[in-house]
Amino acid sequence: MRRFSKIKKFIHFFNIKNLIIILLTLSTLSITFFSYFKYKDLIAEKLELNKERLLFRFSNDATPNLIVLGNNYIDKKSLVYELKTKLDEDINSNNLSIISDVLNKKNLIKKFIITKTSNDLITIKIEEKNIIGLLNIENNNYLIDEFNNIIETKITPNLFHLPVFIGKNSNKNASVILDLIKESNINLNYLSFSFVNQRRWNINLKNGVKILLPETKVLDTLKLLNRVASKYNILNGNFIEIDMRIYGKYFLKPKIN
Repeated sequence: MRRFSKIKKFIHFFNIKNLIIILLTLSTLSITFFSYFKYKDLIAEKLELNKERLLFRFSNDATPNLIVLGNNYIDKKSLVYELKTKLDEDINSNNLSIISDVLNKKNLIKKFIITKTSNDLITIKIEEKNIIGLLNIENNNYLIDEFNNIIETKITPNLFHLPVFIGKNSNKNASVILDLIKESNINLNYLSFSFVNQRRWNINLKNGVKILLPETKVLDTLKLLNRVASKYNILNGNFIEIDMRIYGKYFLKPKIN
C-alpha cells in the first residue's frame, strides 16, 4: 500500500512537471508567432540589407567605374586615376568610404555627394569652393577663395583666367576690391592687383594700363573712372597709367611709342 502511494505521488509530480513544460513551450511559441507578425517587415528588411551587403562584397572584387560631375578647377582625369588607384590597393574595403576619404583631403572641394548607381558604377557630384584669384608667395602658387582663405594646390591652365594678387596680405583684402569693382559697374579687363604697402591698390590691366587707386573712398573713385572711361575711352591703351590717388582727380600718363 505504501509502495502504491509512492507511485501515485511520482505520477502526480510527473504530470505537473510536464504540464509546466507544455505551458512554457506554448508561451514561447505564442510569443514567437506574434513577434514574427509584428516585426516581420523589420526582419525582411534586415535580411535584404544583409543580402545586398553580401552581394556588394562579392561584386567589389572589380574596381567600379567612376563618373565625376560638377568640377571646374579640379582635373577630372587625375582625380579619377587617384581614386581608382586607392580602390585597387584595397579592393576588400568599402568603396564609398575610400572615395570619401580622398575627396575630404581635396582643399578645392566644398562638399560632395557619392551615389552608388549600380554594382559597377559610382557617380560623384562635387561642389568646389568659389575661387577669386591666384597668389604667389616665395615661388609657391596658391588660390584665394571668396572668404580670402589661401588654398595650396596645383595650378592648372583652367585657373589662368583668374587675377593674380601681389603684395603682403593682398589675399586678406582680395574680395573687398573685387566687390567694389562689381558695385561700381565698371568693366575692367584686369590681369593683376598690387597691394601697395598694405594700404592701397594698383590695378594692372591686360593691355598694360595701370590704375593707381587711393587709400580711401575707393568706390567713389571707381565710379569716377567709369564715367571718365565711358566719355573719353581712356582704358583702351593709349595711356599706360591713370593716377587717381588724389580724391576726385585723375592724371594720365600717355603711352610713348
